Amino acid sequence: MANPKSVFTKDHILDSGTVLSGNDFIQNISKYNPTLKNILKVEQLLAKYKEFDSKAQLTKKLDVTMRPPVLNVILKYLEASNKVLLDKDGSIIWIYASTTAKKSWEKAVPI
Repeated sequence: MANPKSVFTKDHILDSGTVLSGNDFIQNISKYNPTLKNILKVEQLLAKYKEFDSKAQLTKKLDVTMRPPVLNVILKYLEASNKVLLDKDGSIIWIYASTTAKKSWEKAVPI
């Protein structure tokens, strides 16, 4: 029996198309380390509005100034935790379901 390939790789691709190895990726994240406050602000804003056409539109809604690399790291984190979907056309869509939504979905009667 052949060993299955891992879906995770040690290389990561940045928005600019640059491929970073595992160590370079960690250094890049530590260089643009977002605060928990910034992560929560972006997360709450996305949960409230559900969809943004671009990062520029999201940045305009933020009440604080945030450097683009920090916002990119936050969006990549939210995408990895299955809370947002980053589409190829640049749109950002909130896909995370709250616990109350999950419970009501489980209680729903099929038609």
